[in-house]
Amino acid sequence: MNKYQSRVMEPVIARYGGLPAGEMLEALLRSGVIDFGRCKVAAVREFVEAEVRRGEMKTEAMFEAAERFACSYDYVRKCIYYYKNVAFDRPRPAADQARERSRENR
Repeated sequence: MNKYQSRVMEPVIARYGGLPAGEMLEALLRSGVIDFGRCKVAAVREFVEAEVRRGEMKTEAMFEAAERFACSYDYVRKCIYYYKNVAFDRPRPAADQARERSRENR
């Protein structure tokens, strides 16, 4: 985390830092600081990828994800093929990283 990100996180940590991780996540989701929709997309993508790694056919894994996350198969398909930049462990796009470096140099 760079200096700018640390400054942005200071008030969040001051307000929620003493809570256990699960409660902190719930509070941040409830307040809208964390986008639940993007979390759901990342969770769906992670689930499907894990099932495929275990040997499940991708379409079967996508149907299972629709049942597990109470959404349509079409929604799961969008999560997999359209929202490719949303995931728990994906690096940010190079443009975002370049913007961040230029802010640091100001």
